[in-house]
Amino acid sequence: MTLLHEDVAIAAGASLISVGTLNIGVAAFALLGGIIAGDLLIYCLGILSLRVGWLRRRTEGPLLERCRKTLEHNLLPALVTCRLVPGVLFPTYFACGAMKVPFIRFILITLITATIHVWLLLTLMTSSLEAAAIEMQAIGIVVVLTIVGLRTRTVRRVASGVWARLSRSVAPHLPDALKGMPTPHAIALPGMPVVPAGAKTIGYAERVPTLLFYIPLVIQWFALGIRHRSLSLPTAANPSIEAGGLLGESKIQCIDLIGPEARHWVAGSCDLVNRANLTIADLETVIADGQMSFPLVAKPDIGWRGIGVRLVQDVPDLLRYLNEFPENCRVILQDYIPYAGEAGVFYVRMPGEVSGRIFSMTFRYFPHVVGDGRSNLRALIARDPRASWKADLHHEALANRLDEVPPEGEIVRLSLVGSSRVGGLYKDAGAHATATLTARFDEIADTMPNFHFGRFDIRFASVEQLQRGEEFQIIEVNGAGAEAIHMWDPEFRLADAYAVLFQQQSLMFEVAAANRALGFKPLTVMELVRFQQRQQNLLPLYPASN
Repeated sequence: MTLLHEDVAIAAGASLISVGTLNIGVAAFALLGGIIAGDLLIYCLGILSLRVGWLRRRTEGPLLERCRKTLEHNLLPALVTCRLVPGVLFPTYFACGAMKVPFIRFILITLITATIHVWLLLTLMTSSLEAAAIEMQAIGIVVVLTIVGLRTRTVRRVASGVWARLSRSVAPHLPDALKGMPTPHAIALPGMPVVPAGAKTIGYAERVPTLLFYIPLVIQWFALGIRHRSLSLPTAANPSIEAGGLLGESKIQCIDLIGPEARHWVAGSCDLVNRANLTIADLETVIADGQMSFPLVAKPDIGWRGIGVRLVQDVPDLLRYLNEFPENCRVILQDYIPYAGEAGVFYVRMPGEVSGRIFSMTFRYFPHVVGDGRSNLRALIARDPRASWKADLHHEALANRLDEVPPEGEIVRLSLVGSSRVGGLYKDAGAHATATLTARFDEIADTMPNFHFGRFDIRFASVEQLQRGEEFQIIEVNGAGAEAIHMWDPEFRLADAYAVLFQQQSLMFEVAAANRALGFKPLTVMELVRFQQRQQNLLPLYPASN
């Protein structure tokens, strides 16, 4: 019924809800699905209309180009108005398709407006069918007038002033969680830029539930997949890595891509398959052959976000780790790099280009507390905004040390890894990505056959040396599944974070499409699913990190 008339369908649904025939959740879901399907149908009709020669010729002139730009610039108020003013939805949505308005923006705005429309109408109609029409007219007029008013500079200036005064009045009374949980003291780690006291430590993006946060990216993925005629196309982004490094790839194979000319930039690494009959002598032989020494970092070959990564101090400690590790699975042993500085350097090079660029660089501040000589670890964790956010994880990892009282000024590291999963703080470091550093990663990538898109996780001695392309060690190479993690900087607005991730995904599809044109084939969707299942089945089996 939504294809014939949305409001009539909503009224019918409200009637069925009122008499108890239909559950309101089922009705709302069905109505929303029907409305979105209808909107997409109209948009697609607009796209298909361009195949009609006489119509296409009439949509290619300068006047229509100005119309297209105006429609894109005013897309939000135009689509909101379509929900409230009868008779304009079909021609506007048809025009969006015919004028090739960006699909992602169209579908996101449509989804949000349709959800509000269905919720509002169902609420009004189920409470009072007689008053619903009058109330909707009043609400519609107010909303349209507000939208039109906000398009004028005067009203925007007045609204901005009112909002600023309101924010200043309300902000002091908000709980810390809603204020970004500012750090009460400066965060200073050796070799890293100081994060000043009062800086936000929890960003907007991190406060959104994970599944909800990634919905817009899933929608964009499907849109890009349709445009490029392959939902699994990103698996061709790095032809030399399993699944392009999208997920489930071998980390040691990624490291081994780096050729001997650049191997001195990589932390010493070797691997072994965990077998039930491994002895201390076997492990000593592996470590000697790899020319490594303790302490070592032990981690899964197929991993995710630092799960199962542990610092081991000697062979018996390593054997205990392997006893908790799943049998016949590969383990990476790596030299421990003691630098406090850690960064994620996202590197992109289009196929055929002589040099690449650093798309993103992020400093990782590992989770830690600073001793005051009086408080135990439990109290220090409770007082630190970011550490307390992941308190359960830290309490579990440091169960036998929680009553310890660190001396004043001592930095106590709460986790070996600095990932956001365990409370690591990410800060945008794009300003420190110099031409010299980019040239250094060009040199490294030159030794890596068919590596085009991914993130190097590194440890470094100091920012100054890093900018000169010196004194750093690569501890991990990630492929297409890596994120440009600077968007998790708490200073980023939610819209800015999405803008970065949308750009990253678009770039990933472009790189993969260029590789496909060179003859590299992406995996099928089912092959990709098998990689995902392998990774997902292994993660719960890994031992705890430290």
